Amino acid sequence: MESELLTDKNSYITFDATSLRDLIINRLDRGKVFTDQNYQGSNMSAFLDILSYSFSTLLYYLNKTSSETLYSESQIYENMNRLVKILNYNPIGRLGQSVPFNLTASNFLPIKNYIIPRFSYLDVGGSTFSINKNIQFYKSSNDTISINEISNNYLLYQGSFQEYPTYNAIGIENETVYISLIDTVLIDHFNIFVFVKRKDIDVWEEWERVPETFLYGPNDNIFQVRFNENKRYEIKFGDDINGRKLKEGDQIAIYYLQIDQSAVNIAPNSLLNSRLIPFNSVRFNEILSDVNVDTLGTFLNETNLQFLSLNNDYPSTFFSEEENIDSIRKNASKNFRSQYRLVTSSDYETYVKTNYANILSDVKVVNNDDYLRNHIKYLYDIGINQPQLDDKVLLNQIKFASSCNFNNLYVYSVPKSENQLYLAPAQKEIIVNGLQPSKTLTSQIVTMDPVYVYIDFYISKLGTEPSPQDLDQTYLLITKTANSRRANSAILADIENVIKTTFNRNINKLGQVIDIYQLSTNILNIESVQKIQTYRADNNTFVEGISLLIWNYYYPKADAKIYTQNVQLENFKYPIFNNVENISSRIKIQELTGTIKVADF
Repeated sequence: MESELLTDKNSYITFDATSLRDLIINRLDRGKVFTDQNYQGSNMSAFLDILSYSFSTLLYYLNKTSSETLYSESQIYENMNRLVKILNYNPIGRLGQSVPFNLTASNFLPIKNYIIPRFSYLDVGGSTFSINKNIQFYKSSNDTISINEISNNYLLYQGSFQEYPTYNAIGIENETVYISLIDTVLIDHFNIFVFVKRKDIDVWEEWERVPETFLYGPNDNIFQVRFNENKRYEIKFGDDINGRKLKEGDQIAIYYLQIDQSAVNIAPNSLLNSRLIPFNSVRFNEILSDVNVDTLGTFLNETNLQFLSLNNDYPSTFFSEEENIDSIRKNASKNFRSQYRLVTSSDYETYVKTNYANILSDVKVVNNDDYLRNHIKYLYDIGINQPQLDDKVLLNQIKFASSCNFNNLYVYSVPKSENQLYLAPAQKEIIVNGLQPSKTLTSQIVTMDPVYVYIDFYISKLGTEPSPQDLDQTYLLITKTANSRRANSAILADIENVIKTTFNRNINKLGQVIDIYQLSTNILNIESVQKIQTYRADNNTFVEGISLLIWNYYYPKADAKIYTQNVQLENFKYPIFNNVENISSRIKIQELTGTIKVADF
């Protein structure tokens, strides 16, 4: 009898509430002692229901939590954040907007060295933008002049700096300060600053933020910031082995940039004639005085700041949410392999993509050999006799490279904003400065602008060279399935969506494959699409499938080629579909009767 009631020891894994309840009832029936289990509403039946469904709920949580202990399977942010802490990986928090700016000084400001104090801010369109460092400049004339040394070389960050209450140190090893704020207060991940007044010297000092304390010695004034599992920031100090330890009675002042997730992105010239306002508090004024004792220049007060006006040539970048689980899973292992040292191209790419996600859509890093073999050779091949004098090459070479080129590392970067073709100098400078502490000693970082190649439907005319000048003669011709009742406008909308998704700025990559086969397949999978052809109207020419013209944006006559099969771009090229917002005007729907007509909306 006992053996009949036994089940496999692992059978509990397959149980749900109903199957468990049925099993218990079956065993009670076999025992012939209890009978109430078969009568709904009886005490025994109610007890079995509670027991079965409680077991099912507990089993669900058992399975859920068991998978959450695995780095490769965790799906809960809190768990993933804790798991990667073992690998010394610090997930990236939220990142606010930023925008480069120009500065003009009026004739009311005399010739002199000046300093714009850090944390100064301005209001534009209902949003606040702030600077995060002291900006020094020299006014060389009594006239109203543009300060060229600042133009597009510094950034304003969306948000306003806030002063956290003074923390008095306990004096323990690796003392940690938690920034405890309400959920609605969002902090920009890279704009947290710490000043310490040590009890033994009674002077405020600015301490340096570092990615990991184990790289530093006992006399280094450093701190580490971590975005923890509760989506709060914690600031950890040293232990007199790795980083200086706080002593009892030391005072810690923390300043953070509070950002607004709903702030509207600003367009070029939105800052026109904006004026800065200095950040002001008793503690901050004391800090400013202590940490800038040896600074050459006069700090501008609220009155003198009114003699400066700002404007912007570029739009602002986008707000970015905290790093998601999949990104953490991918980047944590790469970060652990690099051990905060940038050696391989993959190390550089991972670092840049992770830390500048709000600025960049994609990045590619190559050494000098690959740069010469690919980019410079490409410029020679298309007829540029002195490629080193190409505008984009020369500009970045002068600004970021030294006279010695053999140790250069070239960082190709694509801006995240579709309204911005190239990174502003200030954005490039931030990336270069961010790479300096971790890069190999002999490497020289040079930021590069990608080569944009534009794409459109195209068939060349017999006896002529391919050229984007006559794109208006070529269309994508779609043959509609016989007897289909689907509206042409619906088919056209689906095709438009496929093309926009395929060439989306957030999906495209430097050096990617232009997959014409997959694009054709995706269009053919649309309901009521029977056949795809590329059609040229002026000579009534057809090509089966999709025929694309791919050309260099700046050298269309030198580099324009037609492709009907997949094509691999070089790693410095980035694809953009030409005038994709009006793609519907270059697509026509053909009925099986043979007539061609533009879809009616």
